[in-house]
Amino acid sequence: MAEKRPLVYISGALTGLENPDNQKRFYERIASLCEEIGLEAYLPHKHTDPVNHPYISPQEVFERDRRAVRKADLVIAYVGIPSLGVGMELAYAEVFDIPVILLAEEDRKISRFVLGIPNVKGVVRFKTREEALEKLKDNLKEICDSIIS
Repeated sequence: MAEKRPLVYISGALTGLENPDNQKRFYERIASLCEEIGLEAYLPHKHTDPVNHPYISPQEVFERDRRAVRKADLVIAYVGIPSLGVGMELAYAEVFDIPVILLAEEDRKISRFVLGIPNVKGVVRFKTREEALEKLKDNLKEICDSIIS
């Protein structure tokens, strides 16, 4: 029987984006990086995207994504764009004691409330998305080894 791979929930804004396709590609690249190092990635927009899945009720979106966060071993949250949904996912990660890694551009403010979440295990600040992925890759395995058992 195959060993269960740790599950990473990729959190990021999906509503009100200037360039949603570009932003989703960034989340997908984060997920690909996770898969490359042996983790399983869950991308909410593949299941409950407001544009591609408009028929899914708000209640179902809430239940699906809450359940996915609950099953996760780690949450990687892009917090460079303020999002109520990301805030909710971070709150659930805190309630369920799931470790979190935050990502944001160097010039973006991150709420002190978010930075103060006790289960935030890493903050990746970056200038470019390529740099974000490099820094995340450099730190992800070490962080996973220390928090996922």
